[in-house]
Amino acid sequence: MRKVTILMIGIIYVVSIFVIAFFGMKAKVFDEVIKVTEIQCVNETDDNVTVTENGGKKYLRLNFTTPGKLNDDGVPVGTYLYIEIRVLPDNATNKDIVFVYDQANPPSGVTFVKDENGKEMRILLFERPVTFPLEIRSVDGTSISEEIWVIVR
Repeated sequence: MRKVTILMIGIIYVVSIFVIAFFGMKAKVFDEVIKVTEIQCVNETDDNVTVTENGGKKYLRLNFTTPGKLNDDGVPVGTYLYIEIRVLPDNATNKDIVFVYDQANPPSGVTFVKDENGKEMRILLFERPVTFPLEIRSVDGTSISEEIWVIVR
């Protein structure tokens, strides 16, 4: 090899070391999976539901009026509860959740509304007064959850 070629390779090598040292080298992962770190029930007290917290537990109380059902347009009427949920971080890859309750003693008189794919729509319809704990769990493999108590009187 000629001296000029060897000299150019050496200069490019030294310059690349300075450029990387000055600007740094960041690796960006594409299709990165961001796991759920927290689930929050963010319902607030309104005309339909009273929200309280006691001892770190959240209670959602509502009064039973008439049995809850979906009308022809898919809008809930009667006694129903829309559970407002925030999944953190906001840029989590899979924000889907499921409602988990005691399978041996499921809450009687409650219908969990799901879409045609079986995904939770976060709407509960009540046929009668009932009280039960409800766990809101992520389905991204982390099993992050929050437990709330639903009380219909």
